[in-house]
Amino acid sequence: MSGRIYSIHAETTESFVETFDRLEFPESHSIIFVSRYPASRLSEMLDLSEIQCYWLSNAQSIGALEPSLEKINHFFESTISAGEGTLLMEGIEWLTSLHGFDAVLSMLRSLSEKVAMSTWSIYLSISPLSFDQRELSRIFREAPEFEVTDTIVSHQHEFESGVNSQSTDVHSFVELDLNEDGTPKLVLLTRLPRSGFTKQILQRRILQWRKMGLDTSEIESSLYSNDIDEIYAQYVLIEEKVRRATELERFVTKEIVDSQERTIALFRIRQLTGLDDLESEYFSN
Repeated sequence: MSGRIYSIHAETTESFVETFDRLEFPESHSIIFVSRYPASRLSEMLDLSEIQCYWLSNAQSIGALEPSLEKINHFFESTISAGEGTLLMEGIEWLTSLHGFDAVLSMLRSLSEKVAMSTWSIYLSISPLSFDQRELSRIFREAPEFEVTDTIVSHQHEFESGVNSQSTDVHSFVELDLNEDGTPKLVLLTRLPRSGFTKQILQRRILQWRKMGLDTSEIESSLYSNDIDEIYAQYVLIEEKVRRATELERFVTKEIVDSQERTIALFRIRQLTGLDDLESEYFSN
């Protein structure tokens, strides 16, 4: 799908991220995301270890990209002039409000011509509700609408489908129930099978664990390995720790009255440290 520019129907940054996170990108490809959100905000939605993020902003800071059409066009053209990869961009509606529809469309037309001679692909987040039908038709003429079909996402469904009726799968963007101290409750997710296990599948799971407030540094280090069997073995160890941590949290929030003891215990649980000691203290009887 290289050498093309596409539109993805998305009403929010979160829904755009949710859609392109389902796509399979070759590991050798560069992935660049241009967004209205700074990297600190995107880190709540994405694993940024393999994605370069640029913030559409007038702020004078590292990673900021001035939201002028000239600067954006120059950035895109210089990026796709070498190598291969994928450019993702949201904020077209905002740029239209700043510069006018015709000016933005002219930029998209230029990008469509340039990317056609490259080994890059570009995906744009487009909210149909922000444009009239005539404007949408002109956008889709330059950047045809890209639909994520069941065949593309079937790989994800295979590993995220429930094989344990007592387990609950959770998407990275689902708001979790909160404890009294405001921290998200731990949720036991479906164990990922070895068949078809990939780094990308694991990265999605790591994002889910991060959203629950768990320390994932131990499993993140395994992503630097190229031995998928070794990575899966490490994943299984962490998955078991998370299961134990979930059971401990349920006990602590329900049974431990002393606020200081509860706070310390919950911190250790989320760090996935001292689980043996906590189980010995609370479950020995």
